[in-house]
Order: sequence, then C-alpha cells, then structure tokens
Amino acid sequence: MREPAVGGTRVSATSAEGGSDRVGGVRDAAVRFLLAAVLVLTGASAVWGGFSLVAGTWDMDPEWLRHTPFDSWTLPGVATLLFPGLGVLLAGAAVLLRLPHHREIGVAAGAGLLAWVATELLWLQVFHPVMHPLIAADGAVVVVLALLLPGRSRQTPRA
Repeated sequence: MREPAVGGTRVSATSAEGGSDRVGGVRDAAVRFLLAAVLVLTGASAVWGGFSLVAGTWDMDPEWLRHTPFDSWTLPGVATLLFPGLGVLLAGAAVLLRLPHHREIGVAAGAGLLAWVATELLWLQVFHPVMHPLIAADGAVVVVLALLLPGRSRQTPRA
C-alpha cells in the first residue's frame, strides 16, 4: 500500500506522530499484562493444589491412581507443585519482566499445560468435567497470548 505524499514527503501511518505505534504499544502491553496475569494465577493455583495433594488436605479419590505407578497423591502433588506450579509462575515473571525469550517461554508454558492435561488423561484414564477442560483452555489461551506478543523484530527496548 502506498503512503500519501504531502509536499513531496511521504507520511507514514506508523510515524511517531501518527499514533499507530502507540496503539500497538498499548496492545502489546495489554497482552503482556493479561498473559502474565493468567500465568501467575494458574501457577499460584497449581502451587496450592500441589501443596494440598502432598499434605493430604485435598480429598482426591485414590482410585484415580490405579493406572499410574503411584500409590498415594504425594508424588503427583510434588509434580503439580513443580511444573504447573513453580514453572508457570516463573514463566509469568519472565513475561512480566520481559526477560530474554519471554515470548518463547510463554508459548512453552502454554504447551506444557496442554501436555500436562494430556498426560493426566492418559495416565489417570479419568476425565474431570471441570478441571481438564479448564486447564486445556488455559493452556491454549496462554499459547495464543504468547504468540500475540511482539517477536524480536517488533520488541522495543525497555527504558
């Protein structure tokens, strides 16, 4: 698309005065904040769930473990605490702080949540009508939001 010429000079719709860069910057900041919020809430929920499983305060049906190598919820609780818990919390911090490769870290966290649900379904062979769809949707939303973040060529240095 050609830019209109004004007095022999081309005017760009994305110039500093044009406003398009500001709109993109606001959109990028909103996506970053939303992604970080989803990651932090998801990670915090998983930390709570992992602690609850380890402590035995979450009354999970031991029958769900019959197809797994586990005889109690302790090790699954530790695993929950570590990946969807601390791992996703750290991904949220990376996105919020715009650490190197934060976009890729966000995508990996979302893909990891999807893999977590798939692994649970394969191992447990039990479908929870709220938990599994919610975590899968969460993972998909995280991947999409992370992909909406600007790539390296669009990222502006922090001031």
